[in-house]
Amino acid sequence: MKKLLIAASLLVASQAVNAQKLDGVNKFFLLNKYDEAKTEIDKVWADPKAEENPKALLLKTKVYAELYLDSAMKVKYPDAGKVAYETFVKYIAKDTALKELKEDNGMRAVSIIYSNNFNEGRKAFSDSKWNDALGHFTIAEEMGDLISKKNLGNNKQNIDTFTVVYAGYAAQNAKNTERALYYYKKFAAEKIGGKDFVEIYRFILNDALEHKKEEDFKKYLALAKELYPSEATLWSAYEMEYLTKNASVKEMLEKYKKEDAAGSLTGKQYASYGEMFANASKEEFDSTELFNVKSSASEAFAKAFKTEQNGVYAFNAGVILYQQFNLLEDKFYALRGADAGLKAKRDEVEKQEKALADSAIGHMEAAYTLLKAKTDRDKVETSCLSKSVDFLANLYQWKRDKARGKNVQDYDKFDAKFKQYDAEHGQYK
Repeated sequence: MKKLLIAASLLVASQAVNAQKLDGVNKFFLLNKYDEAKTEIDKVWADPKAEENPKALLLKTKVYAELYLDSAMKVKYPDAGKVAYETFVKYIAKDTALKELKEDNGMRAVSIIYSNNFNEGRKAFSDSKWNDALGHFTIAEEMGDLISKKNLGNNKQNIDTFTVVYAGYAAQNAKNTERALYYYKKFAAEKIGGKDFVEIYRFILNDALEHKKEEDFKKYLALAKELYPSEATLWSAYEMEYLTKNASVKEMLEKYKKEDAAGSLTGKQYASYGEMFANASKEEFDSTELFNVKSSASEAFAKAFKTEQNGVYAFNAGVILYQQFNLLEDKFYALRGADAGLKAKRDEVEKQEKALADSAIGHMEAAYTLLKAKTDRDKVETSCLSKSVDFLANLYQWKRDKARGKNVQDYDKFDAKFKQYDAEHGQYK
């Protein structure tokens, strides 16, 4: 029993000594003599037990925060801000209820750590020092988050909005996608809209598209549609791209038919469907089915052209028909022979070829007219114009040869068209 009493008295004595040491620090701190307070608190830290004492941790935070705030002291002690922040992190781990903070005017230190890091983050951001900016904004955001969650200030928001946004921007510019997504999703969880923030939702959606995060994509697309109803075309484009990457062509065909019947598709959406169907492969369809899918591709491009009068769309509609025409031409020559049955089959194929040739010519001539008249063609448009004259020459040559010995007027008309387009070969580069 006597040994136990002795041990207890030693513990009380040790606590009294620690309190005395902290009183010495406080004396200088209250007199705004932060340099001397630092000297004293560093002496306290010579005892490893100081790390376990919430009062000591908070006091060290307060001292170093003041050094961080004072421009002269910050030059003398350049790591003051880092020490203040790291010590505060240790403090809140020991005093989760923040009892000492609330009772001992600790909010000033929190505010200093927050505001100085935010301001330094802004400066680094302006100087395009993205990693430095991210480091400061990360600390500021943690402080702001603590203030919000613990209801330590007058701000009733769930998050420190602008700090979260800045941290996300800095992370994005630093190519730190994981951190950018963390902040952007935190921002999005508050359902904050406004024209200045639409790119945040696009960033999240782009990542979900790239990495095929179905749950994220659906969640944030629905949120984007809710917050930005005027951007319906943009969100439809995202939805189309997602479906293009993840749905089968058969599923997309069904969706296309429903949306086309409902009259809800834009020119760009028709073009997206056309591109997907045009790239369909033999792996998913047999030859007959594939032919029909390509027909849907041409139809979708034709409707895209009708909606937007884009010459490239008209060319795409025509070139798919031209490819189908060539398939039938191969089929026609495979039916060689004098047999009456073969001749009947050839006649049927030729009838189909004529329909395809006429339709292909209609679309390609529309493309030719628009693209030739355009004075600021880009490379794609110039390529389409160049190819259109070659394909039109081939198609009119075929029609001319079919009219040979049968219809002089048609022969002369098609021959003139052939010569017109053939003469323009290689003109558009």
